[in-house]
Amino acid sequence: MRLLKKTGLLFVLGLVICSLIAPMGFCKEIKVGYVDLRKAFYEYEKTKTLEGELTSLTEDSQSKRNTMIEEITKLRDQSELLGGEKLKVKQQELDGKLTALQNYDKDTRQLLLNKKNDMFRAVIDDIQKIVEDIGTKEKYDYVFDSRNIMYAGDQYDLTSRVVEILNKQ
Repeated sequence: MRLLKKTGLLFVLGLVICSLIAPMGFCKEIKVGYVDLRKAFYEYEKTKTLEGELTSLTEDSQSKRNTMIEEITKLRDQSELLGGEKLKVKQQELDGKLTALQNYDKDTRQLLLNKKNDMFRAVIDDIQKIVEDIGTKEKYDYVFDSRNIMYAGDQYDLTSRVVEILNKQ
């Protein structure tokens, strides 16, 4: 009876050990990489080109705004010397110019915001496509954005490759 218990206990212990060891042999090796999205974004030549366009548009808008402000200042200066009906006419003209300036500021802010969002979206889409291509071709299981990783070895960093491919296009 004791021998039977020992044999049964050994058998159960053997099953437990086998059940713990066996899955290790069947586990697939997971291939993981990461990309520093911020670095890829700013090292991509298209980003630099688009930022230049955005800067140029901003400077042009500021120049036009400055011209509008100069006109308003001149009208204010002229209206100080007037009285009566002429003052009313100048004041209406001045009010119209101020309204035009406010509308211009609002429209320009929206235009610049839309342009910046379009630029951002286009660059991110390009990066995403390259990351997906690398992931598919090289059979990666996961490619993460480095902002969400607490630690990873440099051998998993795909950023330089992504930037290199982006800039070759």
